Formats: sequence, C-alpha cells, structure tokens
Amino acid sequence: MFYLPKLMKKLLCTYLTLLILLLASQVIDAQTVFQPKPIDYNLKGVVYDFETLYEGRIHTQGFTLGFKKGKLKSYYRTSYQNFEIGYIKDPRERRTNRNQSVTGERISSPFVYGKQNQFFTLRYSYGEKRYLSEKTRRRGLAVGLIYEGGVTVGLLKPYSLEVIRVDDNNSISRTLETILYSEENREDFLDDRFIYGGAGFFQGWSSITPTVGLHGKVGMHWALGAFEAKAKAFETGIMFDIFPRKIPLMIEQEGISNSFYYFKIYLAFQFGSRKRIGES
Repeated sequence: MFYLPKLMKKLLCTYLTLLILLLASQVIDAQTVFQPKPIDYNLKGVVYDFETLYEGRIHTQGFTLGFKKGKLKSYYRTSYQNFEIGYIKDPRERRTNRNQSVTGERISSPFVYGKQNQFFTLRYSYGEKRYLSEKTRRRGLAVGLIYEGGVTVGLLKPYSLEVIRVDDNNSISRTLETILYSEENREDFLDDRFIYGGAGFFQGWSSITPTVGLHGKVGMHWALGAFEAKAKAFETGIMFDIFPRKIPLMIEQEGISNSFYYFKIYLAFQFGSRKRIGES
C-alpha cells in the first residue's frame, strides 16, 4: 500500500527527465541550419532503348486503335513502327432512329439514310518522334513533333438495312427482309417509306471488298514523365488517307458524291512502357 505512490513518483520523474532531454535535443537541432540539396534540372535519368505504346485516337471522321513499337536512337529521337485498325465515316452521315415496331415483336434499330458501305482500315506505317526542347525537367512535360507515313488497306463492307415488304393488296407484311446494298436494290435503299431500320453490324462480312491506299500523319506530341519506365502521352495533329479511286461510302445522288481522299484532325492518347537492352 505504501510502495505504490513511491513507484509512481519514480516513473513520473523518469518520464519528465526523458521529456526534458527530448525537448532540449529539438532546440539544438532547430539551431542548426541545413541547406537543401540543389535541384538538378538537367537530370535525365535513364535513357531507354525501346518503347512500346498502345494508342486510342479519335478524329473528325471516325476512330483508330493502334500499337507502336519504337527504338530510341537518342533521348530526343525515336523511330517507330505503327500498326492500327480504324473506321472512317462520311461527315454527311446522320443516324435516324424511328423506334417503330410494325411486326409487334421488337423496336427498329437506328440506321443511316443513303449509306452504301461501311469502311474499315488497317494501317502500317513508319515514323519518327523528335523532342523539341533541349532541356526538360525530370517528371516534366516533354514536347515533340511526330511524323509518319505508310500503307492503308481499306475494307468496304456493304451497308445493310431491314425493309418492309408490301403484298399485292398493298398491306404491310409482318415479315421483314434484310438486304445489303447493291445497284440492283438501290431503289429499296432510297425508298424512305419502307425502311424499317439498320440490320446490324454482323451483316455483310462475306461481301468485303478490299482497296489499297496511302496515309500520313503530322502532329505535336506531349509526353508526361518522359524519363520514366511507364510511358504516358497525348497527341494532336492532322492525318490523311488517299486511295486510287473514290470510296463509295454514300449512294451518289444529285449533290452527293464520294471522295478518294480524307483529311482529318485527330486527338490521341497513349500509354505503355520503356525498357533498356537486356531487360525482360
């Protein structure tokens, strides 16, 4: 009973002594001035040898998904090969959705009036990326110029519609017919009274027509964390595709004609990785 207060007093004295010593050490440390280490703005870190990028790009006439394999010849210059798949649409296309159900079973799908073909592209190109700034801070923003050119393989897939047929008594049949565009059914494609809706993406793949052309691209490149192993960047610029003949995207009528070249403004986002020789 009499030893507990004495023990508490000893513990309290010990605690106060340690507290005073700790405060004293903090005061001594506060009186010592340490100069921060200067920031080396010229630090580039590791210069990598290879770069792999995945890209998503939207442009004024469609989109592309791509894969780039690059070789860093120096920090400021990278040569690369580009593989991509894309889609080109005519700027005059307008989707129509009537939300009708003449068969009593399902609602009609949206369609594009006057569309003749869907146009998919496979591109291979060779290009270069050159950074413009002489010095860039670590984890900073590097600005560069890119240019590339190569071959485009275009795949024309006939557009398909569901149309309503009329029997001899001029009454609406409850059976819909799916048709692909051809010169023989041109009138059906342009007769807006009996178009029910689009027939779906998977129609017409057995009637693909290939065509070969050239493409090119010039743009500005912004790399985020340009010295890191993880690559992140975005681009803006112009791109074009040119073919030896007109690409029949729309059914030609009075005032509507097709073109053999396509100029587009684009915005692209990229992500991937960089590595040195010998890294797995």
